[in-house]
Amino acid sequence: MKFTSLLALSICLPVVADTQHWDFSENTNGNNVNWISPNAVDPNADQFEYQYEITYVGVDVVFLGQVIGPEDVTDQIDPEILFGADIVDSPPPIVMMDEPLEADADEDGEIDIAVNTFIQINGKGFGQFDVTEVFLGDVWVDMGWPLGWQNVDIDRIYMNGYMDITPIIIVCPEDTDGDGFVNVTDILAAIGNWGGSGAGDVDGSGIVDVSDLLAIVGAWGPC
Repeated sequence: MKFTSLLALSICLPVVADTQHWDFSENTNGNNVNWISPNAVDPNADQFEYQYEITYVGVDVVFLGQVIGPEDVTDQIDPEILFGADIVDSPPPIVMMDEPLEADADEDGEIDIAVNTFIQINGKGFGQFDVTEVFLGDVWVDMGWPLGWQNVDIDRIYMNGYMDITPIIIVCPEDTDGDGFVNVTDILAAIGNWGGSGAGDVDGSGIVDVSDLLAIVGAWGPC
């Protein structure tokens, strides 16, 4: 490979910033929860690689005025909802999760707890974890001899988890196919995705339009 080609290829490779790791640990007895990360990633990055996981869901119950728990009910929730990972294009906000978490803690066929869980990178680059629409029902619990099985109220729900966010800067965004050169294939990619987002949206506006086409022509040749 010629030195000029090697240089162009190295320039066009994505620049990956340090990964931000944020842990969250929240609980609610019916009120909404709004958690914001202590720091932010660069909201002007071209892409974001993310991974999130809700690692623990627990509940407290109330029996004869006494709070008992928390009891781990994580295994009662669909694991595909608890974990997610992807690489997505800018700009933020970028929604990673907007799903209800539901659990049938006593496996009687009825939902005992439910919350809507919302995870995103907001427009300023901060991680955000929101819990809304909280439903805390009742559950059958074996209290042992001599009480046996008792129907008790769920008093509180706990959720622990984390987010890993890596901003990615594409130094040569006009090179849509990453071959180290801006040429006709990049123009064709933009035309093929005209009016949409993703490939060809070199200015990160969210829409492939004439400004992207002009940017590709203006960057013609090696990156």
